[in-house]
Formats: sequence, structure tokens, C-alpha cells
Amino acid sequence: MWEIPDKAELQRGVGQQLLGPLEDAMSLASRYRDVDAFRDYIGQRAHLVIPALVLIVVTAFACGMAPVMALVGVRVVSALAGLLLAPVMLIGSLFVLGLVFFSWLEERSLGRSLGRRTAREPKAMRWIRKKLGADLGRPPRVPWLLAAVFVALPFAMLLNLVPVIAAILLALLVAAPVAYARLDR
Repeated sequence: MWEIPDKAELQRGVGQQLLGPLEDAMSLASRYRDVDAFRDYIGQRAHLVIPALVLIVVTAFACGMAPVMALVGVRVVSALAGLLLAPVMLIGSLFVLGLVFFSWLEERSLGRSLGRRTAREPKAMRWIRKKLGADLGRPPRVPWLLAAVFVALPFAMLLNLVPVIAAILLALLVAAPVAYARLDR
């Protein structure tokens, strides 16, 4: 039977959702610093990594500006709140998108170093590999709570305010890993 968690357990779970990705990012940075194969993998593919990073920065900027665009013009207090939220959303979305991207790159690097897959391939990834010729490998762990707050929510605002730009960004975000995987052979 399903039980309602007590307050301490709920706080522990939320703390893990918020602090776990920060610990993941710190360990990812230390692995980049300490593991030559990972650092070499990224260095050799700088021509693929840099455009992806530009897309991440543009997306983070759009996510950071979404609250400003949504709240400006409503009331002065709302506009101030939007302006105060902008840097938080920018940094948060940059963190989430960067963590997911570099975790994915680490997984690809590990697969190359080992010369095999690191885990069983999900059906969607198998379809993409067969139909589009792009071996995406294992999907990275996503900090879902942070992704919802710092990426999905502002992206939904952006979709409501400027649907054409949001659609273009979304198409680029979906196509970027496929293009990276196709060019990384």
C-alpha cells in the first residue's frame, strides 16, 4: 500500500533533488580534470562541442529572459520580480543544460574508451540509430526537478510569448544531439 512520506523524509528527498545535481556537477568536473580520455575526447571534438555550447547559452538566455518578457507590462512589482528572476533562471538553465550535455559527452567518451555500449539501448535510441544513422548512446541522468523549474517552465512561457523562436530553439535542441552523433564517427 502507498504511504504518505513524513516531513523529514520529504525534506530529505527534496534536498537530494536539489543538491544531488550539484554534487553530480562537481564530480563530473573532477572527472574531466582527472581522466585524460574524457578531456581528450572533448578536446578532439571541439568543433562539435562549441556549436552545442553556443546553442546551450542561447537557450539559457532565452529561458532567463522568459520571466522578464512574461511579467513586464503587467505591474511594476511584477516587472521587478521578472527582472530579479532573470539571472536566477539564466544560471539555473545554463547549469541544467550544461550538466546534461557534459554527462552525455562523458558517457559517449566512456563508450568509446571501452569499445562497447555501457548499458542496454532503449527502443527510441535504437530507432534513431537505425533510421537516422546517429548512435546517441545511453541517455544521461536528468535532474528532473531542476529541469522542470529552470528549463521547462521558462520554455513554456517562451512558447506562449514568442512561439516561433521557441519552436526554432526546440527544433535545434532536438536536432543537436542527433547531428553531433552523426558527425562524431
